[in-house]
Amino acid sequence: MSFFTDGPRSRPLFPVPEQELFGYNGRPWVETPHEYIVPAILPWSMPLGRAERTIVALRGIEVWPESVSFQLSVYSRDLLPGDPGEGLIDHRRVPDYNALLVGVLFPDGRRASSETISVPSATKPDQPVLRAQGLGGSAFHVDHEIFLWPLPPDGPLEFVVQWLDRDIEETHTALDGTAIRDAAKEAGEIWPGLPAREAHGLPFRRVGAQAMITPAWPRESQAPPPLPQPQRPAPPPAEAPAQPGRGAPLPTRLPRRAR
Repeated sequence: MSFFTDGPRSRPLFPVPEQELFGYNGRPWVETPHEYIVPAILPWSMPLGRAERTIVALRGIEVWPESVSFQLSVYSRDLLPGDPGEGLIDHRRVPDYNALLVGVLFPDGRRASSETISVPSATKPDQPVLRAQGLGGSAFHVDHEIFLWPLPPDGPLEFVVQWLDRDIEETHTALDGTAIRDAAKEAGEIWPGLPAREAHGLPFRRVGAQAMITPAWPRESQAPPPLPQPQRPAPPPAEAPAQPGRGAPLPTRLPRRAR
């Protein structure tokens, strides 16, 4: 007897259209390539900031060919602020300097932190990129992913944590940047040789969560044509005041108030 139930199963009434995974877009500074790469795992676990009722801890590191993501957890003995599903830090929100802040300091002096809103760039940035997002949890424990691009150079990588509302002063923890770079060589590609997405000769432009196709402009310096503005309907013509002696006669007495 098979472990799983045998027999055919009915198909859904509205089947999902078949889709294929296209090749990697080659922009490692935007996000981790979860769909294309199996990361190398560094099982580093340590506290990064501690107070009487709150602990900010590192639970592990995922290393990709050109980036790294830190698995960060917050533990509390009392209720944590906000919605656990949204996390305590997010690269899309304006930071609160009394709330949880994280950052990294490279050995060569470059730095990145959650102090600024991180917007994906179509071109390769000239500074490190740090993007934080919540992964869910409960009222007393919340997980986060801290994405960092590029890989740190050889030497100590300082991970910085601060949370003034929770009595956690600025704390620096040194991580081995050389070990992180070496681990990136162990990250494996899942689907080598995937075809690139066909754009039919037109460039793709990202707008929010949607992708739209726009025609190629004659020159890069030429700005795209302005979007058409919605036209407001013309107001109806004003009615001419009624002339005396025309239409229904005006009342000469007000109606008596009901008792």
